[in-house]
Amino acid sequence: MQPKTLQHRIMIFILIPVFFILTGMGWISFLYTRNAMLKQWGETAIAKLQKSSHMIDMRLSRTKYLLSMLKNNYSQDQGHIVHRFIVEQLQEMEGVVEVNSDFLNDTRIPAYASRRYMVNPNPMPFGRMEKFQLSFPQYNAKLNSETVSLSTDVKDKIGKKIGRIEVVISFQDLIDQISKANWWKNNKAFLIDHGGNILISTQQNKEIPKSDVFADTDPLEKKTLEALKQNPYGTIFGPGHPPDEISGYYHLIEAPWSLVLISPGNQVLKPIINFRRYYFIVGFLSIICVLLFIRISITGTANSIKRVSEAAKHLANGTFSQQLPVLSKDEVGELTYNFNKMTQQLKERLELKEAMNLAMKVQQGLLPPTNFSYKNIEISGRSVYCDQTGGDYFDIIEFPDEPGKICVAVGDVVGHGIGAALLMATTRALLRSRVTQKGSLSRVMNDVNRLLCLDTRDTGSFVTLFLLMVDVNKDELQWVRAGHEPAMFYSPEQENITELKGEGIVLGVDKDWTYTKNFQYHIPKGTVVLIGTDGTWEVENKSGERLGKKSVEKVLQKSILLSSEEIVHSIISETQKFRGDIQQNDDITLLVLKFL
Repeated sequence: MQPKTLQHRIMIFILIPVFFILTGMGWISFLYTRNAMLKQWGETAIAKLQKSSHMIDMRLSRTKYLLSMLKNNYSQDQGHIVHRFIVEQLQEMEGVVEVNSDFLNDTRIPAYASRRYMVNPNPMPFGRMEKFQLSFPQYNAKLNSETVSLSTDVKDKIGKKIGRIEVVISFQDLIDQISKANWWKNNKAFLIDHGGNILISTQQNKEIPKSDVFADTDPLEKKTLEALKQNPYGTIFGPGHPPDEISGYYHLIEAPWSLVLISPGNQVLKPIINFRRYYFIVGFLSIICVLLFIRISITGTANSIKRVSEAAKHLANGTFSQQLPVLSKDEVGELTYNFNKMTQQLKERLELKEAMNLAMKVQQGLLPPTNFSYKNIEISGRSVYCDQTGGDYFDIIEFPDEPGKICVAVGDVVGHGIGAALLMATTRALLRSRVTQKGSLSRVMNDVNRLLCLDTRDTGSFVTLFLLMVDVNKDELQWVRAGHEPAMFYSPEQENITELKGEGIVLGVDKDWTYTKNFQYHIPKGTVVLIGTDGTWEVENKSGERLGKKSVEKVLQKSILLSSEEIVHSIISETQKFRGDIQQNDDITLLVLKFL
């Protein structure tokens, strides 16, 4: 799905993702909070069960401790005194009904009844006591209540059972603190043994018959019974969201019993349910407010961008509209300001471009034809500018009053662009007006230099120029160098390339400089003269390497049999191939004379 407008893009890529992100974060936060509250309830329930279990464990552990002391002191001297003291302590413990002992075939070991006992002066030493056993609550007719028995077998040193000790404890007194607890009164709770038998239980403040078996039909009770066989404590959740019931359980340490608390899910999870309701209402409203705020905030930005886009569309069609109002100081306001600035500059650039195009046409009109023939001379020239206009220049000048003479010139103005083009046009005009008058080539160059110095003395600009005149009648060449690179002269007789050198500084620097004329006599058929600017052999490739004059000379030798136009084309093609994708950074001008 590709959005067609900025409003659609905002909706698809901002508002909808933000909605799902906020909703997802809210749901994750709710789950985390819910789990934390459930965990807190479980910890609280287990803490209550642990506290109540600890009360029973403390009473049983003290009884077990005193019974263990019987074993440790029975065989000591004066053991009967310690023995009597321990039994008294057991009988005086709260909730202890009686202490009984039964030894096989031994009348020396006394039996202890409630508050009465006998002491044998020479008691038989114990070997060890077996594991303590706690009986199921049974009805005691004497007390008219239930009791439990904590008993252990006594064996001698060789492991033979010699008797049994039993402490009878009131069951109601043992669970008295549990039955008074609020959680026991207000919830469904059980005290069960490891077999699932219910010792005592409550349900909505009504006692359940003690003959009932825990987890008989209730699925949650079955899961709780299975869980307490594996873990000493924990919580179990029933079916539903929220669950119908939640149970917590805890094993007693000193008795094979477990406390189980079962509460209604809506009561336990009431804070969570209320939290969920308010959370989703507040969360949904918050998300809507956030999305509306984002939309309102972004709509203004989108409208500003839309105005810029429409103005850019008009600008692309060539229509310069009114400047856009800058309504803010943020990035959009900065964009609008820069767009207005760009529009103004673009308008100026287009006007400058039109002026440059006109200047290019004027400059191209100043150049002679690229192909020219004079008697037995074939002349071809070409200028390749790196900008629309440039400072390179070549010219072909005839002498109407002196048949047989023709003059060619190649110049290079420092820099390139429109400034160089204007200086080139000035140089061309001065040279053309002076060459057609009387005087030698050196005199011509001296006069052009003096006049050009008047225009360049405050600018620092200068021009290099190579002026060559061919006299067909005398079969000679004359040339003057004004700081320009020497021309390449190919002689078919020697089949090599030499340079047409000579002294001379650039034009426009020293008005008093005197230039000298150079001669070359006898021009054999097939001779080729190449005059170029430094942009030809100083062209660079991607590695920063330059083409070099040697490479140009090799191309010239390979193309010597071609026409002058083809020679120029071969050399320019070689520069373009060497340069590759690198932008041209200097003007290139070539002029070739071939003597047929």
